[in-house]
Amino acid sequence: MNILDRNYINNLAQYQTDINQYILSLYNIPVQINAQTIVELGSGQSTFAFLAAANKTNGQLYSFDIGPFPATPLRGFPTGESILTEASRLHYTQISDLEAEKTWNKPIDVLFLDTSHTYQHTKQELLVWPRHLRRNGIFIMHDTAHEAGDIMGCRQALNEWLDSEKYTCVHLLDTLIIGLSVMVKLIDYME
Repeated sequence: MNILDRNYINNLAQYQTDINQYILSLYNIPVQINAQTIVELGSGQSTFAFLAAANKTNGQLYSFDIGPFPATPLRGFPTGESILTEASRLHYTQISDLEAEKTWNKPIDVLFLDTSHTYQHTKQELLVWPRHLRRNGIFIMHDTAHEAGDIMGCRQALNEWLDSEKYTCVHLLDTLIIGLSVMVKLIDYME
């Protein structure tokens, strides 16, 4: 049986995908803040990193994707099926993230967004999901270096949203110029 830990994630980072250059950070960020509730919107190679982090922190990973399980998170790493299907800390739901948000009622420590990449959909997600983050919670968004294009409206929606929100944001680049943005929630919406 494979153990899903940092070493596993380090090996997974060797597989060329659109997110492999960030995979160790996706593991490390939740571990560094001892995240108990990790929410992943859009599954894939990131699912392994967040599940390994949940294993380390004794937390839970809630993953929402419109694709079926386990095929969707396995598309970038098909040999990991048993790790996902046997994981007690992974709660995968095949559903639109916007539909899932309507019934979500837990504070989130780490929120990860990597779904449709369209401007309108991303804008809708930004209006509803980040409000569930606890103060000092971490919000991570993939594909934020794309500033234009029909299916890459993440950066535009993010920039507009950041103009009105209380987050500290760092934009990271990779060799594919895909980008990852990491934000920390500074205040609660109720303040």
